[in-house]
Amino acid sequence: MRPMKKKNRKSYSPEFKAQAIELAGEIGAKDAAEKLGIENVQTLSAWIRYSKKMEEDADFKDIERLKAENKKLKKELESEKKAVAILKDATAFFCQDRLK
Repeated sequence: MRPMKKKNRKSYSPEFKAQAIELAGEIGAKDAAEKLGIENVQTLSAWIRYSKKMEEDADFKDIERLKAENKKLKKELESEKKAVAILKDATAFFCQDRLK
């Protein structure tokens, strides 16, 4: 059995997405996607739907804000755990040295 290959997904900045949404409002999603080099017009359409949902639904906006904050905090926690592990290893190393 062959291992599954991961597709390389393009990542777009929030600024690019906002400009793409604005352009789509002016010339249409299909033409905007083509002009900006977005391979799949459905990607741009999803950004448009998400943007409208964020503007219209306060609860959705709060949930998305909380998700982003949660992701940030998880990343910070992981970083702190790594720092603690390094400090524990360093402490053990220096304590060993003193016992000799």
